[in-house]
Amino acid sequence: MNVSSKVPRSFRGGSVLEYLAARFTYLPEATWQQLIKEGLIWCNGAICVETTKVSQGDTVRCDLPDFTPPAVNLDYTILYEDEWLLAINKPAGLRVHSRGKFVNANLIYHLRHVHQPTFPEVNLVHRLDADTSGLVLLARNKVVLTDLARQFAEGLVKKRYLAVVEGRPAPADATINLPIGSVRDARVPRYCIDQVDGKAAVTHYKTIRILSDKYSLLELHPETGRTHQLRVHLAAIGHPIAGDALYTMNDDDYLDFRRNPPFSTGLQRQALHSHQVQFLHPIYQDVCIITAPLAPDIEQFIQDVTPTANVPCD
Repeated sequence: MNVSSKVPRSFRGGSVLEYLAARFTYLPEATWQQLIKEGLIWCNGAICVETTKVSQGDTVRCDLPDFTPPAVNLDYTILYEDEWLLAINKPAGLRVHSRGKFVNANLIYHLRHVHQPTFPEVNLVHRLDADTSGLVLLARNKVVLTDLARQFAEGLVKKRYLAVVEGRPAPADATINLPIGSVRDARVPRYCIDQVDGKAAVTHYKTIRILSDKYSLLELHPETGRTHQLRVHLAAIGHPIAGDALYTMNDDDYLDFRRNPPFSTGLQRQALHSHQVQFLHPIYQDVCIITAPLAPDIEQFIQDVTPTANVPCD
């Protein structure tokens, strides 16, 4: 199986082995090292050796051996369907599109080729992280895709998320207006507050319930759609999303966590859920409001961390 990727800015100057081992953690470093030795890794069309350096924009191609697709959570639900679009309630643990070994183990592939009936024409309107649950919109023709993409780009789509965060935000309701950029020279691609080169990012939050001294349930309304915006903003104000290893660990600890996840029966991912979306139907011109019930694992986590008597909001 041939897989290719573009090297992001954070990996410029590093070796191809460091790049592959840090970015594609589904294979251990020793396996990537062996694939390089076997001449199965190319950079810009040239066969790599371990010391080959990569730079921003380089194309790294891997000729990977066939493998059994990874187990993923395909327990998604179609919340809305008409001849123009679909709205899916996606579970955590399911990627929305193909990447690496998930070439067949993702939502868009399953809808196009496996679901009965199949939806071969669908295209993603927007994306969710693999470990973020909730609403995903898909268009069933190019006209609808173009119109919904325009609504997202112009900020006309109202998005509502629910998240369990660490601590008690003060004030209970506020707006986070902090620009976001990528972390330079990070071994793990991630984002941060960047007052110099970052892009504008605005998130409104409202405390729904204080669960305990350690956790609160928030409603989040992002005005902008930067990558990892909610996760970065909440971490920046000292209230990271519960279970969000990427934004509560350094690179080394995170890579070790991904390679050797600790055995746990608790929350296995960030407690973030795409709860509601409101948009104008591109064909009918009606206002559509679609809601996805909170994911069961977050519901269970809330029960587990909430004392018998709820702590009232300030």
